[in-house]
Amino acid sequence: MRRLALERQTESEPADKARQARIGSTYLSEWRRVLADRPVFSLMVIAPLIYGVFYPQPYLGQLVRKIPIAVVDDDRTSLSRQFIQTLAADEAVSVALVAPTMNAVQQALYDRKVFGIVEIPPDTERDVFKGEAARVPAYVDSAYFLVFNRTLSGILESAIDTNLAHAAPGTGALARLALAARSPIELVLEPLYNPTGGYASYVVPAAFMLIIQQTLLMGAATLAGFAFQRRERAASPPLVLVTLVGRALAHLTIYIPALLLYLVILPRLYGFSTLGRPLDLALFAVPFILAVSLMGQAAGCFFRHRETAMLAFVATTLPQFFLVGVSWPREMIPPALDTLRRIFPSVSGIDGLVRINQMGATLAETRSDWLYLWLLAAIYLGLGVLAASRRGPGRRVSAHAV
Repeated sequence: MRRLALERQTESEPADKARQARIGSTYLSEWRRVLADRPVFSLMVIAPLIYGVFYPQPYLGQLVRKIPIAVVDDDRTSLSRQFIQTLAADEAVSVALVAPTMNAVQQALYDRKVFGIVEIPPDTERDVFKGEAARVPAYVDSAYFLVFNRTLSGILESAIDTNLAHAAPGTGALARLALAARSPIELVLEPLYNPTGGYASYVVPAAFMLIIQQTLLMGAATLAGFAFQRRERAASPPLVLVTLVGRALAHLTIYIPALLLYLVILPRLYGFSTLGRPLDLALFAVPFILAVSLMGQAAGCFFRHRETAMLAFVATTLPQFFLVGVSWPREMIPPALDTLRRIFPSVSGIDGLVRINQMGATLAETRSDWLYLWLLAAIYLGLGVLAASRRGPGRRVSAHAV
């Protein structure tokens, strides 16, 4: 029995060494393929750098400010003039035009010179002094969602400030008492994890992770589709397993610069919240990159032409952006779509990495997303082994025929 155990051990040792050597050779071979293939190199190395620099530029203003509006003053009183001055002082809107009639400002709205019209009706001041509520209509262009909300909030803020100014005229205890009676509750806004309350701090970190996923998916699937187009002979499942793992490890090291750029350098450069610990970020990023790589390799085995992989995953980019829970709350996504979106690693990857980096969460607090990424990696590894091992024998063609 002891001799039999020793013989089995001596037989397994060369197999383990051969497997390790195969992983190492596959790892180096994948690096050479990425560096030698210009389209894949552009996708996996150049594209993340370009996207990282240029994508956030339109959003770096964080908030939409000084949106031009027009005011129609039909009251022409001290109250209306004070309201116009309050509008002009608000950071959200800017009074670009003051006119006596509505006809004079409608054309400016049609020409997109202004994005809203505030009309101060006649007898507004008289109604206020009589203690009646004065109604001021506002017409706001809703073509741009952010502009619409910001313009409307600026008008409302100015109206509230004007109300408070007339509710407590003068100074002293009586003025404070009148102000408290008119506005008994004071609302204090303090944005958490987004100090500026800006759009860039909210959307760009999530978009960075989606960029990493899409470029890696297309690159890994393109390389796998190239192997299929060469009509390589079917390999045994253990050999395919080792090959897929070696390629995934190569993709992990290839994307280390992109991860450092998106998770460490650019957030600090652009002033985003960076509360996460580097070790937690690194440990969470490992299954994310592996799951994306294995998903791309598994999908690439089903494409007969390498260009198909790029077309297929490019078509999924915009739907994924809407389904990851950034542009639309994930709690309001229909159950069927909520289940479908979970097949992509970006859903758990964005949730976990943003919580760690922007909110200061620990790896233990994102444990469910972390384990789910490992599960996706195992599932796509199994699919890749099944798809690649069933590849039939055939004639090889030259790489120049691609």
